[in-house]
Order: sequence, then C-alpha cells, then structure tokens
Amino acid sequence: MTELPARAPIPYDEIRRPYNSIRAGGALLFVVGVVVWSLVSGAYAGTLIVIPASAVLIDAVYRRTHGTSPLPAAFIDVTAIGIALVLRGPEPAIHGLAIVWVITSASLLLPLRRAAALVAYIISWSIVSNLLFSFTDLRFAGIVQGSGAEAAVDRLAAMVYIVTTAIVMLGAVRTVLRAQDRQAEALAQERRAVELKNEFVSMVSHELRTPLTGIAGFTDTLAESWETLPPDEVDEFLKIMHRENEHLSNLVEDILVIPRLEAGQLRLNEVEFDLSTEAFSVVAMIFDRGDYSVTIPTNVTVCTDRTRFRQILRNLLENAKKYGGDEVLIDAELYEPGLYRVGVSDNGSGVIEEDRERIFKNFEQLSTGDARLQPGFGLGLPIARKLSRAMGGDLWYEERFPVGARFCFSVRLAETDETTDDETRSEHVSAP
Repeated sequence: MTELPARAPIPYDEIRRPYNSIRAGGALLFVVGVVVWSLVSGAYAGTLIVIPASAVLIDAVYRRTHGTSPLPAAFIDVTAIGIALVLRGPEPAIHGLAIVWVITSASLLLPLRRAAALVAYIISWSIVSNLLFSFTDLRFAGIVQGSGAEAAVDRLAAMVYIVTTAIVMLGAVRTVLRAQDRQAEALAQERRAVELKNEFVSMVSHELRTPLTGIAGFTDTLAESWETLPPDEVDEFLKIMHRENEHLSNLVEDILVIPRLEAGQLRLNEVEFDLSTEAFSVVAMIFDRGDYSVTIPTNVTVCTDRTRFRQILRNLLENAKKYGGDEVLIDAELYEPGLYRVGVSDNGSGVIEEDRERIFKNFEQLSTGDARLQPGFGLGLPIARKLSRAMGGDLWYEERFPVGARFCFSVRLAETDETTDDETRSEHVSAP
C-alpha cells in the first residue's frame, strides 16, 4: 500500500502573503519599539536584540512573494527567537509565549513531524538560555540592563507574540472555513453529478427502448406475415422502421459525440456545400408534418463539416418541435464577413433569463426528473454549441418578440463564395 505524503493543515500557498505580512508586522513592531525605547531611556545596550528581529523582517518581506514552502521561514523565526531568548535570559513568561507562537505557526503550516522538530528546536534554545544564566554569571554584550528596560522589552515581546499568534489563528480559521465551503460545494457538485448520472441512465433506458421496441415489433410482424400483408402496409412498416432506426442512430451519435468533443478528439471533415439545399434536407427529415417556414438565400456556399452541420440544425429543429408551439421559422443571413447565421425561431413560451445558460449544460432540461414533459437526454443544445465552436462559429439564444425563442448559430462561408445573389428560396408548410 502506498503511503500518502504528510500534509499540513493549511496549504501554504493560500496563506503565504498574509502569514509573511504578519511576520513582517510583528518584527517591525518589535524593532521600532526597542529602538524608540532605547532613544527615550538611553538604554542603548539593548539594541543588539534588534538584529535577529531585523533578520525576520527582511526575510518576511522577501517571502511575501517568493518561496513555496513555509519551512525556511519557520526555521529563521525559531532561530531568531532562540537568539533573542539567549540575549534576554531566563524569563518563563517570555519563553512560554515564544514556544506557543512556534507551536501555533508550525502546527498550522507544517506536517506533524516537521512541526514537532521545530518545537523541539525552540525548546532547546530555551533550555540553553536557562542553563547559560543558571551556571554562569555571563551577561552578553548588548543585553538590556536594568529592570525597567527589561520590563519594557518583555512587555513589547509579549504583546508581539500575543497579537501575531491571534492573527495567525484568525487567518487559519478563515482559511479552514473557506476550505470547508469549497468542500461543501464539491460535495454538492458530486451529489448533483450522481443525480444526473441516475437521471441519465433512466433517460437512456427509456429513450433507447422506445425505438428498439418499435423496430422489434415491426420486424416480428413482417417476419411472420410478410406474404399476407398488403404491399402498401409493408412499405409503411419499412418507413416506420427506417425512421426509428434513424432516430436511434441520432440518439447514439449524440451520446458518443460529447466525450470526443471534450477530449478534443473529434475529427472534422470540412467540405463545401450549398446552405439552402442542406437546410431543406434536414427540415424535411424532422418535419414530416407540422407548421414550419423556411426562408434561406440561394447560392450560399459554406465550408464546414456537413455531418456536424446537419447534427446542429437537427438538434435545434427537434428542440423547436418539442418546445416551440405551433410555428417554426428557419432563416439565414450574412452575419459578419466570412460567417453566415442560421436561425431557428418558434412561438413557444421561450426560456426564462435564469435558465438561458443552464440549458447549454450537459443533461440539463427545462423540466427534470418526474416533472419532465418531453423526451430527450438534455444533450441537444450542449452538443450543438460545442460543435459550432469546434467548427469556428458559435451558437447562442435570442429572445423572440413578442413570444418564443430563437436559437442562432454561425457557419463559415467558403472563401470563393459570392453572396451577392438576392434570390431567396422559401417554403411554408402548414399542418393538414
């Protein structure tokens, strides 16, 4: 079994700038305080203790924007504090506060073993300081002399330790809360993904079973009664089977194209073809009956993947057929130099503003779960948009006045295309 790497409770990259700002602020406060006190009291010998504090200040300013590990900064802090303890001498309160600061910062930013090593390191400095002053009369040059000066420095050091420890704890708590928020969001997304997966499995089983059941039923009927059925009835059965087979193929293609698009492995076969001819072919495939109107200019040659163009238009037309009321309009016009816009409009209820981006996400539908009113996977619009962008265009939603929805996508014109012909091929079919 592979051993997981030891991790600190708080990621350093999330707290690097505030943590080093706290270090710099604490060190600066101590340096300024000691210098001011020395100038006011005349106890200049105490200024030697400023040297380790200045080292921490310089390092903290540098590490606000540099470094990926808190270990060097923590080692410098402990070393500087240890030197200050030796210079100060045995004062239990100050030693205790220094150890608390090291324990707090090390345990928050370092793995357990490294944090323990740093705590042992600061304790060793404290022990050395106490032993040095217990068994010798040595007073280092530069140590503050006199109870008044020592008390002032002690109060300043205590204030710095307490304030910086509190700020570090506050920052750690905020970081942990943000991490919990991200975790809660990730769990919510995971639950949503599970719900989508279950709903997708349910939709797939239903959507694929319907054409398969139809094909199987007509196949059994033809196999058993081919010779006794009237020819026109046989032709009708074969047409239904062909239509169901085509519907099944489209469903499977919609399912398979998503992972290829997201993996960037979809191959596009760009060819030149007449826009109006291809559009009318797709419209005739979708609207065998119903009320629709097609207004598309003739002699417009586009250059794109013919199969994917048909897939985009098919998905938009099927959406309009399911949700778009009793009128569907298909039109096309020059959008911008090099691009032609194809629009599919309907007179349905349209899409409310808060759902206009959601419908372009995988498996999302306006009605979901038991409330679903229409068949489908919720893949048509996401597939159409991704295919449009993969082919150098785009797909978007527009609100149709006074009612309805309009989905448009752009397709690249052929470089040699002349779009000066004003003739428009139009067709209107009404329900019988």
